[in-house]
Amino acid sequence: MIQNAQTRMYRLPQTLLGRLVAGTVAIALLAVAFFFLFFFLIIAGIALLGFSVRALWRARSVRTTAPPDVIEGEYTVEVVETKRMDNKTSNATDGH
Repeated sequence: MIQNAQTRMYRLPQTLLGRLVAGTVAIALLAVAFFFLFFFLIIAGIALLGFSVRALWRARSVRTTAPPDVIEGEYTVEVVETKRMDNKTSNATDGH
């Protein structure tokens, strides 16, 4: 009993119609692959953005708060002009 065991290899279609069908299928699969890749990258970007915002929010809440005697905010310094009244005779008699 002799069996003829042959390995079947897939070859490209030889007819014009077969080549057109194979080309169409290949283009359709490539388009579907890019479609899924695009949406995967969009979803991964949104997830990464959400994770980053959550991590920053938690880091902000964990940060220690300032002591209660520290006042934060804007301030201005107002210079108050005082007039000095020199009385040289009274200062000289005091002995200073």
